[in-house]
Amino acid sequence: MKAIQVRKAGGPEVLEMVELAKPQINKDWSVVKVMGFGINRSEIFTRQGLSPSVTFPRVLGIECVGLISETEENSPFTVGQKVMSLMGEIGRAYDGSYLVVNWVVNGI
Repeated sequence: MKAIQVRKAGGPEVLEMVELAKPQINKDWSVVKVMGFGINRSEIFTRQGLSPSVTFPRVLGIECVGLISETEENSPFTVGQKVMSLMGEIGRAYDGSYLVVNWVVNGI
């Protein structure tokens, strides 16, 4: 899948289009086909290397809107459902929304 990744701190020139493996669905998570994402100050700071808890390489993006493409049997979501996700550790502890599909914790 296509993603915009940052491999090192810097200006906008460090944003790089890459090909990544599609995420595997995990217990208590759903996979979202990302239809849109925002760019905010937190992501700019992270890209500049000003977020010490974030390691590179990283796909940024702490918010997104999209459609559920895969989910568990007991999920509160259904395939095709419109969803949004923001904050938490998305784009910081694990890859964020600057990609084609993303995984989110059910209920967040």
